[in-house]
Amino acid sequence: MEEPKTVPESSEWQRTSTHAEVLDFVDKLAALPFGKRLVRHVFGKSSEGRDLVVVVASKDPLPDEARERLATLRGSKLLRLFVNANIHAGEVEGKEAVQILLREIAHGGHEALLEHAHLIFVPVYNPDGNDRIDRKNRVEQNGPEKGVGTRHTAEGFDLNRDFIKVDTPECRALLGLIDALDPDLFMDLHTTNGSAHGYELTYAPSLAVNVDEAQRDFTRKVFLPEIRAAMARNHKVRVFDYGNFVGGKPERGWATYDHRPRFGTNYFGLRNRIAVLSEAYSYDSFPVRTAATRAFVVETLHAAVRHRKDLVELATKADERCRAPSADEALTFRFATKLEAPRVDEVLLGTLKHETIEGLGRRSMRVPGVEPVKIPTQVAFVASEVIELPRAWVVENPSERFLDLLALHGVEHRRLEAAEEQPCQVFEMREAPKGRRAFEKHYERRVIGAWSVDAQKRSIRAGAVWIPATQRLARIAAQLLEPQSEDSLTTWNVFDAEIEAAMKAEHGHPVLRIVD
Repeated sequence: MEEPKTVPESSEWQRTSTHAEVLDFVDKLAALPFGKRLVRHVFGKSSEGRDLVVVVASKDPLPDEARERLATLRGSKLLRLFVNANIHAGEVEGKEAVQILLREIAHGGHEALLEHAHLIFVPVYNPDGNDRIDRKNRVEQNGPEKGVGTRHTAEGFDLNRDFIKVDTPECRALLGLIDALDPDLFMDLHTTNGSAHGYELTYAPSLAVNVDEAQRDFTRKVFLPEIRAAMARNHKVRVFDYGNFVGGKPERGWATYDHRPRFGTNYFGLRNRIAVLSEAYSYDSFPVRTAATRAFVVETLHAAVRHRKDLVELATKADERCRAPSADEALTFRFATKLEAPRVDEVLLGTLKHETIEGLGRRSMRVPGVEPVKIPTQVAFVASEVIELPRAWVVENPSERFLDLLALHGVEHRRLEAAEEQPCQVFEMREAPKGRRAFEKHYERRVIGAWSVDAQKRSIRAGAVWIPATQRLARIAAQLLEPQSEDSLTTWNVFDAEIEAAMKAEHGHPVLRIVD
């Protein structure tokens, strides 16, 4: 084992790293033969003031000044491959696997990757949750014995539900970093419990239904199958599409999780870039989970480098389709989403054993051996409704919160300097119900109604916000703005005051569509 050792390695896998121990470990790597290939950069602060740190691995020296460094990375001809770990701080394998990879790079490893890519790692995205280590957290998980951190932040937010509403300083900082770097690939590292299956790791691409179709097909049909084969060939590790047995019963099938872009990898796919979710299996031992995660990251990065021309070309064409859609290939927005029709596939069943930990609860552990069964699987989503994007959206009375969110997401917009007469469609609302229970400190809202069939000339007042639909992040803009979007600014109460006033006055939704 190479030096320096990580906290799990030095404790015989009894402990996981604190945030300070991760930073100390990264600092020690500078003394290794190729330690100068690693550059540590603070990109924000957590709600309790801890540094949010990104570590960039690059073969060529990077500028010392942070702004110049980010600009150099953005302007590079090399790929930018982004790996985010510890978003849920009780799921610690990604954090430890990233440290091992950084050590390997500092010893001269992964040369083939660095020839073609800058490797960008966030080892601890949720440092406040990470340092709330307690044996009472994730008791059912198979180690580490000394406990792990919490799923949520110090403020009680789940960072993997924050990518639309952006309530947290952590997500604000991460979106700023992503906007500055524009990575070609985004990986998010997790650990899952759930069904007794036979895989060391499960994965998913962006499941959002509005991702670019060419990128979706490449990821599903070429990229991920290659990685799956490489995991079996090079590491003897079994991986499969993320999911669980429906109702806990294998005979009812295997189904994936959620399509909404509040989840990081789903969101990132809407930015016209490839996204991959990694989920180690919590009933494997801590060292097995970490090794599987490390292997999956390595094979995904190698697949990206092998397909570097594809990644760049697909992203460029996806951007062009958003900026200048052709007459016969208009951009659309899909909604009313459900799981795809089942298809029969082979899935590996596993077996668990359990032990009671006095005063804490029950731990589950994998029993060796798997059984292949052919069952219905549903690992993607389809939408039953589709609408063509307008020329632009307009919000006549924008709040500061709305303007802030447009900027955070990088969505192009401008204020009208003078009143303009434009052909508008209005979303006529019949109902606007809110959830009865708070989720993420919000009462989620949806609106029921329809767009006016005919556009009406309307004078748009000066100061209104104009959001063009012909922009690189058109898919993000539509997700945020369309009233029928299933995860939007309407969902997260940004327009609540305007919607409630409009319902009383029988006016339409505050987002107008400008059409030709």
